[in-house]
Amino acid sequence: MERLYFSVLAGLAIGIAAICNLASGGIIGAALFAFALSAIVCGKWILFTGKAGFFSDRNEFFQLGLILFYNAAGVALAVLLADAFSSLGDNAARIVDIRKAAGLRVFFPSILTGLIMTVSVKCAREGQWLPLVLGIPTFVMCGFPHCVADIAYYCMACDFPWTVWLMSVAGNLIGCNLPTLMRLVPHKTS
Repeated sequence: MERLYFSVLAGLAIGIAAICNLASGGIIGAALFAFALSAIVCGKWILFTGKAGFFSDRNEFFQLGLILFYNAAGVALAVLLADAFSSLGDNAARIVDIRKAAGLRVFFPSILTGLIMTVSVKCAREGQWLPLVLGIPTFVMCGFPHCVADIAYYCMACDFPWTVWLMSVAGNLIGCNLPTLMRLVPHKTS
């Protein structure tokens, strides 16, 4: 339970990456998310989308809500500390407008984010960093929602569409578990 406090650090790292993405954009902004996730994996900090595909029992599943809460606190801290960059609110508003325009359909690209996150974290834990270095910028460049990073965008834009965000949480959760679910389906041989 005490390690859950490392979730604040994970949220802080993702919050900083989101702010950097708003400030620089493009491939540089996307690459900074890979740096944040690398720090999270190396520090063994706990990120909702880094843990959601790896829970082993019902208790760990229910801890995901607490992890998300602590991640949100870390993101909020990053946003508060970066408040001096008020010009970033316009960039955040553009991302929020895209999420809101997608509405409940935000669920589907959120699944892809979760899938990429679980594959990236699993590989990094095994010492294979290339999927993380390439996968994380891929979903950022594609504009796929990440429920923790989106908290930063919503806060900086002063616009929090709760229903859209909850759909991204659900999509991320399902996507994070796709690799595990796919192993449960036996492969047919011809």
